[in-house]
Amino acid sequence: MLDYGFTLSGINLPGGGDPMGLWEVQLAPALSFAATAETAAPPTWRVQLPASPLEAAALLQAQAQAHALAWQDLARVESELAQLARPESISFSVADPLAVEKSVLLAAVDRLPASTVSYAILRGADPEEQETVRQWDAFVAEMRRIVTHYAHIHTTIAGSDVGLTNVSWAGDFATHWVTGVQRTAMPLHIQSVQMALDSRLALLRVASVVAAGAVGLAVKAVVPGAQVLLLPAVWRFVRDVLQELRRSWPALQNLAGHT
Repeated sequence: MLDYGFTLSGINLPGGGDPMGLWEVQLAPALSFAATAETAAPPTWRVQLPASPLEAAALLQAQAQAHALAWQDLARVESELAQLARPESISFSVADPLAVEKSVLLAAVDRLPASTVSYAILRGADPEEQETVRQWDAFVAEMRRIVTHYAHIHTTIAGSDVGLTNVSWAGDFATHWVTGVQRTAMPLHIQSVQMALDSRLALLRVASVVAAGAVGLAVKAVVPGAQVLLLPAVWRFVRDVLQELRRSWPALQNLAGHT
């Protein structure tokens, strides 16, 4: 039986998953487009669709809805960080579904040293903090990779190749269609390209939200170098809150399907 879905390969996201929860991260599959093959696997978004046009359209619609929900969640995370960075004392109910994540982040702010220290000091922290630092460093490295490499978007229908699009960071497109591809399949690949580019932008937006959140909390902490020291903790907050907010997606998707 063929597997249908949305996979991302060619980058090693920390924890092995997409922080936005949109694409399944996998090792890069071998592409059949020899003219565009690279020695090192490039960041590749692969959309695998079923043969039925109705099922394929439904799968793309569900993924588009997930993208919309993910962007809403990221905006919520940005708002929560802005609230936590306010200069006055922050209080929240234990009934707050994000109470644990907020407490962990504020505790990280409270643990900041009173004097300027090197970012490297965090590498001598407890194992959990070390892992958070490692994940943030890895995420930043992969975002550099996304920026400096072409995005490859590959669409298949019932296991057969449809098209491969290469997109530069400047927005230049080059699409290779399989010989004899059905015209009805072309719009499906175009939708796949749009979703992949939206996914790439979302990943970069996560990095931007983390950086901005660290700046805001550093102002509140009034500790030299706090912005850099807080980046891993804010990364963990963003990652964990996005994961928590995704718990409501099935209910929201069901509700949308009945409106």
